[in-house]
Amino acid sequence: MAVTASTTVPAPVEQVVATFADEAFVRHVAGKAGATLESFERSGETTGAFTVTTVRAMPADRLPDVAQRFVGPALHLTQTDAYEAPAADGSRVVRSDIKVASLPVSGSAHQTLRPQGEQTEVHVDCTVEANIPFVGKQVASAAEPYVSKALSLQSREAEAWLASR
Repeated sequence: MAVTASTTVPAPVEQVVATFADEAFVRHVAGKAGATLESFERSGETTGAFTVTTVRAMPADRLPDVAQRFVGPALHLTQTDAYEAPAADGSRVVRSDIKVASLPVSGSAHQTLRPQGEQTEVHVDCTVEANIPFVGKQVASAAEPYVSKALSLQSREAEAWLASR
């Protein structure tokens, strides 16, 4: 299943990238989403190409009903975000892979952060796959609304985070 979402963060791209790649910010957003950040690793500097890998745990009761029966008390998500170096116009491309531990469910996303004056347009195209016999499409469809919600939460929190700095 494919999902597309866009939002705007009132800050320049380089500040948005630095915020999205800040362990304290990622931990903060995870908590706001009802999850726990279990690990965070950044390889490289945010001024060039770099990668952020996170592992988050969230209680299974926050999942759609159709998915709850396939997991234990918690769901563990590993997300790898590969940021390309800035383009000539300052835009950034991020390729994300998301794996769900103990389930044949995954996601991949292509995110573009484009400068819009002193703001950043964040656009995400995401695909969710669930290779579970008979209910895979239901699980993938149930996950779709969470992509837009996650992007909105991240953007709102980034705006507040940057305003407080």
